[in-house]
Amino acid sequence: MIYIKILLTTILTMVCLTVKAQKIEMYFPHFAGKTYDFIIFQGSGTKTVIQDTIPSDGRFTLTVPKENAPYTGMSRWLITGTQQGGGLDMLIPGHDFAVSCTEIIPDNKNIIYTGNTEIPQLNDLYTKQQGIFAKYDAMLQARKAFGADDKNYPLFDTEYQKQMKAYEAFQNELKKINNYPAKFTNIVNITQGIGTQIVDSKEQKAKNIAHYIVQDMDWQTLYTSGHWAGIISSWIDVHSMIINDPQQFKADFLTVSSKIQNPKNYTDFVQAVANALTRNGKDELIKMITPVVVKSGKVLSYERASAVYLSGIEGTQAKDLILTEGSSKENSKILKSTDFAGKDYTKTLLLFYHSGCGNCETLLVELKKNYEKLKSENIHIIALSSDTDLSVFKNKAKDFPWKDSYADGEGANGENFKNYGVTGTPTLFLIDNQGKIILRTASLDNVLSKLN
Repeated sequence: MIYIKILLTTILTMVCLTVKAQKIEMYFPHFAGKTYDFIIFQGSGTKTVIQDTIPSDGRFTLTVPKENAPYTGMSRWLITGTQQGGGLDMLIPGHDFAVSCTEIIPDNKNIIYTGNTEIPQLNDLYTKQQGIFAKYDAMLQARKAFGADDKNYPLFDTEYQKQMKAYEAFQNELKKINNYPAKFTNIVNITQGIGTQIVDSKEQKAKNIAHYIVQDMDWQTLYTSGHWAGIISSWIDVHSMIINDPQQFKADFLTVSSKIQNPKNYTDFVQAVANALTRNGKDELIKMITPVVVKSGKVLSYERASAVYLSGIEGTQAKDLILTEGSSKENSKILKSTDFAGKDYTKTLLLFYHSGCGNCETLLVELKKNYEKLKSENIHIIALSSDTDLSVFKNKAKDFPWKDSYADGEGANGENFKNYGVTGTPTLFLIDNQGKIILRTASLDNVLSKLN
């Protein structure tokens, strides 16, 4: 598959006061007749702005619509409908430009770009950084191979220290340049586990990356980079697994929140954070930042993962359940959270799961083993499946020792999953007899510890 990644950008200049669509004039005669998609990156998602066929003369225009213009960020021109594939990943500047290639197989040497002055700069930055790391890695291996007692070790160590300083100088250069290529360079670095400093330990490296994300990251650049969700997830992973300081996380979250003013971007941000925290089982951190999110006034809607900020966290009232027998909405009934326990139970355990999910299967085995204990503690189990194939759901549920299991066939888009902000399975909720959430977790051990 031909997949050329060329990054384009120029300084954004406004030639008039009225917003107009941006155009990319394309000339690829050897691709005539092929269908393509033209996509721009928007936070956690993408927007397909054009789906068309390349005309017989190979000349066509890619257009960024007015509602997204002026657009500076990553895009993808993707050849579709063929096994060979192909296309370009392009960084679009805030104005029109042109791309052409008259060769059968496009590459870095035969693609011609018109109207972009920063391509050489971007290539120079990449080449310079690669040169630094090539020498650094060589000296690092040499130091390890020969040891401090070897007569050549001082030479290796001197060059090693030199490359560390060279990378520090390179980072200072990026700060001075401070344009899209410079910012994008560090974004890509983070996706590869590279921070702004060369440090020895993984912990130091992780903390350095987290510091850059909070203090120096350009969040608008990240929003259009195609790496939005991945970097936010990495940031949460660092806090969850390495830093492990709730107060530091809250402070960092406040700093980032103050930097993202666009409501659309902020809504995407808090949703990505909720998704990552839920995946890491850090519901206490969700509870900690919820007042910040709600009071910000920047959340357009609380849907999917971000629903957890309004419900589904410890200490809040559980949402009523919509219980569906099969796929027919006519068979649905509402079970109020205050009636979960009923007369016969003191607590309720809600299980959100998916058949075939490895962690879910493990949890189901544990739940069956501990069913009698839970029953003796007067706990009512209600299982809610995200299975879209109802035959799979029924085949799995028939072996459950508890009787209340439901699936609406809508998967993770079902109302119960949305109302509880469940984006990953398994997820457990322990609820008291008044309908208040006592615990949200992915571990049955955590549930059992609450009973002791």
